[in-house]
Amino acid sequence: MVSGSRTDEVTLNVSAARLWKGAIEEPHILYPKLMPDFFSKAERIGEGVGAINVFYFAPAANLPPGSLNKNKIEVLDEATFTFKNSSVEGGLLGVLVKSQTYESVFVPSGADSCVAKLKFEYETIGDKDLTEQELKATRDGSIGVLKATEGYLLANPDVYA
Repeated sequence: MVSGSRTDEVTLNVSAARLWKGAIEEPHILYPKLMPDFFSKAERIGEGVGAINVFYFAPAANLPPGSLNKNKIEVLDEATFTFKNSSVEGGLLGVLVKSQTYESVFVPSGADSCVAKLKFEYETIGDKDLTEQELKATRDGSIGVLKATEGYLLANPDVYA
């Protein structure tokens, strides 16, 4: 088993509060709408900490048919814009990793901007670490959904205002 992590920061041109509402409170609503070629549908089972977000991948995502990702919400703190989830099914889980968590913190950097601090932690199944390509895919996915949310919020300034 190899334990590893990856951290990233990305500046976004929307407030932390608006990004929180779209990317954290309602990803199950927004992501299939914003990225239909990647997410065919999504749902949230339950509410608050302990709820499960389920994302079903579209055929164009180039994943095996029926692919999905289920994540359990571990931390949901709107006061500090801190979110953390752990995978319970799908994605790399059971294939390359035995556990993985994702944390995001949105740090306000202006009235209409924030810095998203992202952290991905994992433990591999075997003694081999994730490749740079595998880590890049997790990074691109994390940043991609935030950038899609940012674009939508910039084009729709009244949403979550």
